[in-house]
Amino acid sequence: MGSISTRKRKDGSNSYRARVRVMREGTFYHETKTFDRRPAATTWIKKREKELAKPGAMEGLNVSDPPLSKAIERYTEEAVKEIGRTKAQVLRTIATYPIADLLCSTIKSKDSIEFLQSLPGQPQTVGTYASHHASIFAIARPMWDFRLDDREMRDAITVARRMGIISRSAQRNRRPTLDELDRLLAHFIDRRQRAPQAMPMHKVIVFALFSTRRQAENRRPSKSVRKAGPVLSSNCVMAKSTAPVVDRACFHERTSHFGNA
Repeated sequence: MGSISTRKRKDGSNSYRARVRVMREGTFYHETKTFDRRPAATTWIKKREKELAKPGAMEGLNVSDPPLSKAIERYTEEAVKEIGRTKAQVLRTIATYPIADLLCSTIKSKDSIEFLQSLPGQPQTVGTYASHHASIFAIARPMWDFRLDDREMRDAITVARRMGIISRSAQRNRRPTLDELDRLLAHFIDRRQRAPQAMPMHKVIVFALFSTRRQAENRRPSKSVRKAGPVLSSNCVMAKSTAPVVDRACFHERTSHFGNA
C-alpha cells in the first residue's frame, strides 16, 4: 500500500515523500523516496509496487538495511517505555526530512550534521532533535540488526556541539523572591509613569510569569501575526485578559490567563 505525504521546504516549495509498504510471509519491507512533484511520486509508487509483487522480489532485498524512517517507525511502535509527547513529535518530524529516506548503512556523520543544520530554531532546540535522533542510532543495530553506525552519530554530535549547531539549554540556579519581584514591579511602574513611552516592563514580567513562555518567545511575534508587532501588543485580548500561546516547543496553541497586571 503506497502513500504520499507533503512537506513544506524552507524556500516555500513542496516536496512529496512517497512510501511503499509490503508485508509478505511475515517479512515486512518499507521504502521511501522524496520527489519535487506529486505525479512523479505517484508513478514511483506504482512502479515499485509492481516490482515488489513479482515472485522472489522480496528475497533480493536486504531487510536488515532499511531506510532510517523504518528504524524510527519500529522504535515508536515497539518501545515498551512510554515515549513522551515531545519526543514522539520530534521523531515524527525527523521522519519527514530527506535523511529519513537514506538507507541505514549509508548514513554518515556528514548527513546528520547537514540535517541538524537544516532545522529551524535555536541551538538548544536543535540539540533536542540531536538527542532524540541519536537514540535511534543507539539501539537500531543491537535490537534489530539495522546497519546504523552509532559511532557516526557520536561524531556528528561532537562536531555539532563544537561548531555551535547545538547547545544545552540555559540553566538557572534560583527563582526571584517575592520581595525582589515587588521591587522590580515597583521600579518599572514608576518608570512607566514618568516615561509613558517606555516599554511596560511590569506587564511583561507578569505575563512571562503566568504564561510560562521562554524569554525569547516573549520577544518574538507569533507566525500568524509576524507583521503585526510583538506578542503583547498583537496577541493579547485585554477584554478577556487572555493571550494565545503559540510557537511553543510542543507545537500546540494554548491560551494563558494572566490577569489584569
